[in-house]
Amino acid sequence: MYFTDGLAKNTALDVSRTLLRNTPTLLNAALQTSMFYDLRSPSLEHQASDVISNSDEMHGDFELAIQQLSTDTAYVQLFEGAYDANTITKENILAAIASYVKSLIGLNSRFDEYMRGNNEAMNKEEIAGFNLFAGKAKCASCHFIPLFNGVVPPAFTKTESEVLGVPLTADGKNIDTDTGRYKIINVAPYLYAFKTTTVRNTGKTGPYMHNGVYKTLDEVIDFYDRGGGIGLGLQVDNQTLSDEPLNLTPQEKNC
Repeated sequence: MYFTDGLAKNTALDVSRTLLRNTPTLLNAALQTSMFYDLRSPSLEHQASDVISNSDEMHGDFELAIQQLSTDTAYVQLFEGAYDANTITKENILAAIASYVKSLIGLNSRFDEYMRGNNEAMNKEEIAGFNLFAGKAKCASCHFIPLFNGVVPPAFTKTESEVLGVPLTADGKNIDTDTGRYKIINVAPYLYAFKTTTVRNTGKTGPYMHNGVYKTLDEVIDFYDRGGGIGLGLQVDNQTLSDEPLNLTPQEKNC
């Protein structure tokens, strides 16, 4: 499942509740400039620390982890070799986790081959789909090429968020109550704003959106085709996604 869990939302540690948001892929996560859907974390190390310490996720204790790891000779030798240090610390534990995530980078798909000049790497249907993605469907307006997420080229130093008006349930009757970046930056334009995640490998990484509300890509495409939350009839005064219908044909939706 391309380093996702296949769930709308995973289970909290006490198993009586779910976590707040959907689990995005780890692939190419190291190429983002901010982590989490609300962009609150500036690095993989900071993100890992947040998850390990979070009472709903791992509820971990770094001091206990250091004590336990330090009793294992193999781990001690590995940490000494990797970090030239004679003690295991919180910092090099987080660095080790981040190093693993940094290894999960893949920019060698057939699309990448095609963009590098191999005209045989993609078939006509795929080329038509890409032209729609970058043209009439306006997907590339937010999912920037080549990472297909909100990391803005050409400097790749900023990750954008958008207000889409994602509904609470698939019937589209109410907007999701998760206020997104507004919890971090208490300014009106950030109400319901969430990071633009990658659509690489998206056929394998559902359910979709920050709350996992849509199980299929057909539902996602219909949401965008109708103009997001406003197109569904929801009141989203600060929606950044255009509310104009895309008017995609059935054939275009299947591209």
